[in-house]
Amino acid sequence: MSKSNPFEHGSVWVRGDFHLHTKADKEFRYDGDDNAFVGEYIDRLETAGVGLGVITNHNKFDVGEFKALRKAARKRGIGLLPGVELSVNDGANGVHTLVVFSDDWLKDGNDYINQFLNVAFTGKTPDQYEQENGRSNDNLLTTLNKLEQYNKDFFIIFAHVEAPSGLWNEIDGGRMQELADDPLIQKYCLGFQKVRTHDKPDKKCRRKVQQWWGSNYPAELEGSDPKVLDEVVIPPFLTGFKSRPQAIVANFC
Repeated sequence: MSKSNPFEHGSVWVRGDFHLHTKADKEFRYDGDDNAFVGEYIDRLETAGVGLGVITNHNKFDVGEFKALRKAARKRGIGLLPGVELSVNDGANGVHTLVVFSDDWLKDGNDYINQFLNVAFTGKTPDQYEQENGRSNDNLLTTLNKLEQYNKDFFIIFAHVEAPSGLWNEIDGGRMQELADDPLIQKYCLGFQKVRTHDKPDKKCRRKVQQWWGSNYPAELEGSDPKVLDEVVIPPFLTGFKSRPQAIVANFC
């Protein structure tokens, strides 16, 4: 298998990490030489066996850093997609939502990702929102409407759904049912990250959410959510994608 083209002989299984942070994120700690960061980061992805990653810093997209990481990653046969961990103004404490963008958002030297972020946080300075506790101006459905207006491909994954600022933790059952029935959510939500609880009567769990979402229940997947280089490790119980997200991710690459 060629490092530069891992698909030269057709389809292959690729280990994905859809929740990556880098030193551009205020929550990420890196004490090494700045000039060595890109190489060390890609080394870490390769050691962890990651074949496809999404850079999803908190309410921030550093286009220069992303391009440098992608260039180095491609030489190792690793694909990187541009993304952001968006703190959407919904639920009790905000809902952390991983937005994954197609390359059209960066086509011809443009940067529509940061253009979108400027709209999402209108009236706020980067110091106020470029961290995990920042909060956008809009709820989930309004956010999806605004993303859709760019007429460029994207999809969303709800991050660490059972944890604080995760969808299951922040949204009550009635609203969860409304979201599950909404066409925008059905179209763009392709994954729940870090599903841990299968069946527990006194809290939201896989069984309960599956009943609410029915056939629209998305794929379950993992992501390392690293705050330092050594945390770029995918847990061994990676559940992977079902067919619909697989096809869309293939198109993005």
